[in-house]
Amino acid sequence: MYFLTFFLLAGLVPSGFAAYSLQDDYSADKFINMFSFDTEDDPTHGYVNYVDQNTAQSNGLFSTDNGVVTMKVDSTNVASGRGRDSVRLTSQKSYNHGLVVIDIAHMPGSICGVWPAFWMTGPDWPNSGEIDIIEGVNTQSANKMTMHTSDGCSLVGEDCGADGGKQGCGTSSQDSSSYGDGFNQNKGGVYALEWTSDALNIWFFARGSEPNGVLGDSPDPSTWSQPSANFQGGSGCDIDTHFKDQNIVFDTTFCDWAGQDFSSSCSSKGATCQDYVMNNPQDFAEAYWEINSLKVYSNDGSSNTSPQPIDSSPAPAGSQIVQQPTETPSPSENAGIPSQGQQPTVTQYVDGGAVTQFSQPVVTETAAPVVVTLAPGQSTPNEAWQQGSGPQGGNNWSQDPPSWGRRRQREVRRHLMKHRIAFSDDLHS
Repeated sequence: MYFLTFFLLAGLVPSGFAAYSLQDDYSADKFINMFSFDTEDDPTHGYVNYVDQNTAQSNGLFSTDNGVVTMKVDSTNVASGRGRDSVRLTSQKSYNHGLVVIDIAHMPGSICGVWPAFWMTGPDWPNSGEIDIIEGVNTQSANKMTMHTSDGCSLVGEDCGADGGKQGCGTSSQDSSSYGDGFNQNKGGVYALEWTSDALNIWFFARGSEPNGVLGDSPDPSTWSQPSANFQGGSGCDIDTHFKDQNIVFDTTFCDWAGQDFSSSCSSKGATCQDYVMNNPQDFAEAYWEINSLKVYSNDGSSNTSPQPIDSSPAPAGSQIVQQPTETPSPSENAGIPSQGQQPTVTQYVDGGAVTQFSQPVVTETAAPVVVTLAPGQSTPNEAWQQGSGPQGGNNWSQDPPSWGRRRQREVRRHLMKHRIAFSDDLHS
């Protein structure tokens, strides 16, 4: 007897469908050729002098050694002119969707006057968006993750386009090993950003807690713990409209935001942030990045614009696959966003009166069972999809009515794979 477990959920916003594969490896031997050294005035108005590649290498502000990329600030000379020497690097390649994974051995410490960031931004700020993966100022002890956009995007309950995008919308980590001194004392860690049409998720894994395969050729975020920050799109923000053509950026600047907060956390260091940064070069010896690896992975399925039929192994004609929730969740404000912490559902496979139940740790927004019936001549759910059987009591999959539509088809399919319960077959005798 065949026991076919198959799951369909309506109205869920998922992650990407296809497995991730390595797209770009910013290894130490190629790193400098994959980034550009920015030398213009600091767009954030910091007290900083971004130097070119030759100056950076000559003065020891950029180097690669034993597979590690190091980026420093000047910690020897009294600053003058535009400010303290530093480097700002922007990737030559831009991205739309994907998975960015970085292993960092050391980041700039929790130092007064310092404002380091590892982030992504597009060519038309704020219309093309900004993704701040790592950011902090002064003596900050935990990471701040923020999104900046044009008007019309609200994430994590905040307006990301407020004040022309300058304010942004963000969330702070509660992990003291996620930033600055605490991060360095723990010998670093791994950050990851997953960017799909549905959400922007950021993970932090302290050294020693990295999931298996996170630095491999095909990492699988669906097997990881909950992200440190979840910026879920939907009716409040169309991710693809507000985030596009993003370049990767490293920089360490001084003052500005750090200057605004200087009096509250660093007043003992000097009258102003600029005076302190200018005259105390030795205090910035720990303001450097050491990068073990940086990789970008692609996921073609995450950017598909048309639904892909679900395939599975054959099942007897007339079989029904039934999903029945064990509880009735309250509808959320956005029907496309899954709730967290709900109870497992029970999936039933019906074959000639015999019922087999499977528990699945999933979240659902609907209490109504979803049924796919395999008609005579149809041997797989794929055929039912293509021939328009659709959910029992609902509309045909092959059509595009308001109640389901092609977007719902994609959402269902992606959610299945995200929770690793998309479809599985067990052959029992």
